Amino acid sequence: MLLMKRKFWFFVWLIFGLLLLSCHNGQKDTPEAATEAFAKAFYTADFTHQYQYSGKKSHVIIKNAQNGMKSNPAHLEEMKKNKVEFVSTSVDDLTDSTATCTCKVILNDQPRQDTWNLIKEEDKWKVTLVMP
Repeated sequence: MLLMKRKFWFFVWLIFGLLLLSCHNGQKDTPEAATEAFAKAFYTADFTHQYQYSGKKSHVIIKNAQNGMKSNPAHLEEMKKNKVEFVSTSVDDLTDSTATCTCKVILNDQPRQDTWNLIKEEDKWKVTLVMP
């Protein structure tokens, strides 16, 4: 009886572990995914996610933008309502530790194209707002 309980719990934990691994693998760490996540945060003034998807050296620039928005709360609220639709994101240049992506979006029904530089920081792709 004790052996059956151990086998049962072993399989429960095994299935739980496999589910956790499969969920983690669903989150892709690609230059394109990091670019889209950062760009959406950028266009909608979502500073929390801008920090999350940017390199550490860029945080001072984001902090300055965030402080600048404090003096214009109406503009901040307007930006938070921006509607962002991604048309395409492509990698233009890629090395082991840097990338350049071009992101085409429809921002509030207007086409827009931006190029973003990325760096690999702690094995994750991050947008950099400074020269790598």
